Amino acid sequence: MSKKKTQIGMIGCGMIAQAHMQNFADDRRTEIRWIADLNEKTLNDSAVKFDVPNTTANYADMLNDDALDAVVVCTPPLSHLKIGTDALKAGKHLLMEKPLATSVSDAKKLLRAADKHPDLKVSGCSCRHARLNPKFEYVRKMISDGKLGDVYFVHHRGVNRQGRPGLEYNPTAKWFLNRDIAGGGPLYDWGVYDMSFHLGILNEPKLVKADGICANGLDKVDPGTDVFTVEEHGIGFMTFEGGMKYYWERANHAHASIPNRTTIYGTEGGLQFGYCTWEGPEIEFLYVDRKGKGKAKSKTLTVNLKRHKGDMQELGQAFIKYLLDEGPVPMPMDIEVKNLEIIHKVYRVAGW
Repeated sequence: MSKKKTQIGMIGCGMIAQAHMQNFADDRRTEIRWIADLNEKTLNDSAVKFDVPNTTANYADMLNDDALDAVVVCTPPLSHLKIGTDALKAGKHLLMEKPLATSVSDAKKLLRAADKHPDLKVSGCSCRHARLNPKFEYVRKMISDGKLGDVYFVHHRGVNRQGRPGLEYNPTAKWFLNRDIAGGGPLYDWGVYDMSFHLGILNEPKLVKADGICANGLDKVDPGTDVFTVEEHGIGFMTFEGGMKYYWERANHAHASIPNRTTIYGTEGGLQFGYCTWEGPEIEFLYVDRKGKGKAKSKTLTVNLKRHKGDMQELGQAFIKYLLDEGPVPMPMDIEVKNLEIIHKVYRVAGW
């Protein structure tokens, strides 16, 4: 790109968009040229806060601007296919917020649309807490170096109480409670990060079969809307090629409280850790000394997080570098689609 500053357009100006806009406003290589939102107050407040020259309630206005380089889509997932396809047809690079779409078919349509424009740079966002996290490369290298032997089981649980988007968290965004708009509950909202991290460190194994459980209606709190169709608690148990098993549990409300915790079991060692950056740099490595002939031991490994600027900042930097041909795609669209297929498979076998 020959311009002095890469010109960015934001479609949607809600909570997550504010963090994106701060990244682009703070970076001397980028400039927010357009913002679009249906809420007039949110639109005007954002324009003032980030000194944006062009605002609109109709995102088509920005797509008609030849000077605009890239758009970031931060609207509810139901709208992602149309907006993303329109942006690509208009010749704009695309950063699509997660989850990619509400259905596998829509996700595949968006992937096909991107494939028709190989000159455009397209990325998802489920790398945010996962692949851009220093723990990701650290753990992946331990596995690839054979420190764990053969990985045969991954166990992950993250169970909260009354932490539901649209209720206790970001309560004005009631669309989170509508599966037709959001795509799903915690298995969808956080599952894209879980799949991005756990399957990425294992080089994207292929799913063989899955089982699952989903539940909601676990309290009588008034959601403030007539539509509450997402799960509150979801569980998946999956088998991948080679026989590796993966137990996966997510809840934003259930009658238990279990920290976000991953355990990886290998034939020669295991790891226990919380994969998010805010859970600290420690990873517990469990093994048997004397090449398996001695005593069971463990030691705490420390991942260097000092250079990690923060998950949102790292995503912004990764996308800017990608646009400027200075770095790889942060989150490939085909992997986003594959991970959504796995989540939807769990939903189907759970009868959800």
